[in-house]
Amino acid sequence: MSVVLFIIILSFLVIIHELGHYFVALWSKVKVEEFGIGYPPKAFRLFRWKGTDFTVNWISFGGFVKLQGEEGVKGASKLSGQFYQAPTLRKLIILLAGASVNFIFGIIAFTIVFSNIGIPEVISEARIGKISVGSPAKEVGIEANTNIIGFQALDQEKVLISSPNDLVGQISTHKGETVKIFTSGHCENLTCEKIEKEYEVYLRPVDSTPEDQGSLGVVFDQVIYRFYPPLQMPFKSVAFGIEQAMYLGVQIVQAFSQIVQDLFLHAKVTGDVAGPVGIIHQAKEIGLFEEGFLTILSFAGMLSINLAVMNVLPFPPLDGGRALFVVLELIFKKKRTEKIEYYLNYGGYIFLLSLIVIITIKDVLRIFGK
Repeated sequence: MSVVLFIIILSFLVIIHELGHYFVALWSKVKVEEFGIGYPPKAFRLFRWKGTDFTVNWISFGGFVKLQGEEGVKGASKLSGQFYQAPTLRKLIILLAGASVNFIFGIIAFTIVFSNIGIPEVISEARIGKISVGSPAKEVGIEANTNIIGFQALDQEKVLISSPNDLVGQISTHKGETVKIFTSGHCENLTCEKIEKEYEVYLRPVDSTPEDQGSLGVVFDQVIYRFYPPLQMPFKSVAFGIEQAMYLGVQIVQAFSQIVQDLFLHAKVTGDVAGPVGIIHQAKEIGLFEEGFLTILSFAGMLSINLAVMNVLPFPPLDGGRALFVVLELIFKKKRTEKIEYYLNYGGYIFLLSLIVIITIKDVLRIFGK
């Protein structure tokens, strides 16, 4: 089920990517010969609209558009009024339209998710998120969603606690002792009730502490999910969605650069790079596809941003590489050399396919522990 859902999500993202190319090409008066669902060989034609054959193909994954005069082969640019005869700006817009749609979808997906779960914010305070059943904290009535603000050992002065590390340091020194813990009132987002509660707690020594609990038995929240007033929340969600999309985009570019560098300098792929097999396995391991709509939507948003960024990298035969050829043609005022472009695209295909094979083999070996 995980594999099927992953294929459905990725196919949807590829199809909206190709729809971006399709509609912008129509707007640019460039003829689209075929819009394919899946990849050839062709199974059958669904219908024909505005001069475009909409087809279903036997490899039922993803999709493609075929623009007239698009192929980097001899004579393509001589076809009057076709892709390479379009104005430079329109060619660039057509080439980058698919990635733009994916990037926008990623932002929309993140916006919907954050509108429902809140805007994540990192907190430095010792905010109690969970309290273990049967723990010293539970036994004396310490409550979740409060900040631990003070610690006092027997016959010592009270110490102010401003972070989890402060508390951990004190607890490690006084295990096996009865101490006083001071907490705030109930916390909502970044604001806590300005009251102080005092608890007398016995800190369990190491030898009597369960493996999944500390001496006190609390788990701290490092991130809270903040909700803003109804009129502000949509704008905050959109802004954070854009911020996350940009951050993820930078991470993807850095990761790809590292992969290329490792291949050329060390002839191997290092780090925690994962391909489709690895992604599906990791998603299944953490139960991602069973977590509900918002989790799946967040995953789809991340995949969509990944697809967008990878496609605009200036590397043939990706959209970004083809856009680079158009820009170079504009800068040097020289018509493209179709044969050179063809071989660069061909070499790019070989490199990318080889990279996919290498990463897939690495994923399989990692999964089966060989």
